[in-house]
Amino acid sequence: MNLSFVVSPTFGSAQTVKFTAPNPGWKLKYVLIVATDGWNESRNELPKALPFAVEIRDANLSVLYHFADAQFPYFTNATGIRMADVEIPDIPIEGDFFVSFYGYRSIALAAELQNSTGGSYLYDKITHQLFEGVVQTKNNQTIPVNWLIRAAGM
Repeated sequence: MNLSFVVSPTFGSAQTVKFTAPNPGWKLKYVLIVATDGWNESRNELPKALPFAVEIRDANLSVLYHFADAQFPYFTNATGIRMADVEIPDIPIEGDFFVSFYGYRSIALAAELQNSTGGSYLYDKITHQLFEGVVQTKNNQTIPVNWLIRAAGM
């Protein structure tokens, strides 16, 4: 898998993935996120506290759940990369829903640069719009991505 780590382009935007509940009565329980705050054990100093947030949104982009914390137990790791497991109160979901990650331009989310499925977006919290999830190359071209956010439930 060809991975890159990408910070959100603005403080008010989120890297967002669209999911579909697998069956009626399904409940979201966990969100898995691969990201990094850039710290690793080769640095002599501890990282500073950085905020992040996760939002669960319904098909109409209305907020169902909001979670915020500092990155230490989630994205600070001796190797620099970590898959965080964010526990979500059981949320019954029918149909499509979105998981949004706000790294506030400080925490970089993993992005798969090949085999884009079209389910990754940038969500603008100010305008309430979704835009195609892409990264910009050095020569000003864009590549569609898959954000490494996963949803788990029962």
